Amino acid sequence: MAKKVLKLENLKEGIFVERQNRFAGTIKYDGQIETAHIHDPGRLKELLQKGTKVLFNNSKGKLKYYIKAVKKNDEWILLDSALHSKIASKLFEILPEFSNIKKIKNEVPLGNSRIDFVLDDIPLEVKGVSLVVNNIALFPDAPTKRGRRHVREIIQHQGMIFFLIFRKAEQFKPNAKTDPEFAKLLAKARRQGIKIITAQISFDGQTIYYTGGVKLADF
Repeated sequence: MAKKVLKLENLKEGIFVERQNRFAGTIKYDGQIETAHIHDPGRLKELLQKGTKVLFNNSKGKLKYYIKAVKKNDEWILLDSALHSKIASKLFEILPEFSNIKKIKNEVPLGNSRIDFVLDDIPLEVKGVSLVVNNIALFPDAPTKRGRRHVREIIQHQGMIFFLIFRKAEQFKPNAKTDPEFAKLLAKARRQGIKIITAQISFDGQTIYYTGGVKLADF
């Protein structure tokens, strides 16, 4: 059963035109071509294609708008990595894996990194997944030096890794083709008993829902 997580306000629908760089693109809205912030470090090549529908709101930064989601195969897919911690915080209240947590700290220094959360004394890093191939969710969709560093820290400090999966998928595994080192590190973490948690997230254009876990594939 789907459980409500968050509602996004004041969203508008436009058409994606092109990605100018890692954090900026252009969209067509109300007959005008406008700039829009893209708060997602992934390549997103299969999602941010010319003519694709996007949802966005007004930006508080330098660009006029801020893309929140893109439509692919009749499915709205969240692209805003700034939402990851907010979604995770809500899921801490829903998922049984977190039912005994008493104290939550966010954005905590850990080794050479900053980790998203410390739950009691256990560090937890959150990652968002938007690439799905043959019903398998894959992370990352671009080489991630930062992601590798986070997994190393989680292994060293016996933490947890939480993958938010923003598209329908039957299984999850690391993307060894795109970042073989990250895949090896995540496999090492799994072998050493690091808890890897997945959450299937859906978005209907207004409300974000948790719809269940996703099985870990062999890796």
